[in-house]
Amino acid sequence: MAADKKPIIVAGRAYNSVEEMPTEVRRVYDLAVAAQNEADAQAGIKVIFNGKEYAGLESMPEDVRRLYQTQQQSMETYRDFSIDSTTPRAAKITAPAALRMEERQPFVAHYKWQILAALVVLIVILVVLLR
Repeated sequence: MAADKKPIIVAGRAYNSVEEMPTEVRRVYDLAVAAQNEADAQAGIKVIFNGKEYAGLESMPEDVRRLYQTQQQSMETYRDFSIDSTTPRAAKITAPAALRMEERQPFVAHYKWQILAALVVLIVILVVLLR
């Protein structure tokens, strides 16, 4: 090992370079490096929520952070949000948002009485025409 280069230690074993690692160890190492890089990249991200700027999630008050995380979860769950991430598209059209996002009954179950009435009328018309 070179004196100016630190060894790479993975699972208690030292390697001089990444190329020296077996395939499985290299995969674990790459995942760890990617996770660290992502954490470093997110560390400098500022969050603006409800018109206030925060240095990150950790700097938000607990209740604001909970509200922010709930909003983010909703966006991931429904994927029915506009570009500004604050107003659902459903709120921008005539139908109430609650009706657009709730689960609906199957067509036949929802319109069973209308379908039954239409069938009765159709039978009456057929009986009159076949006489």
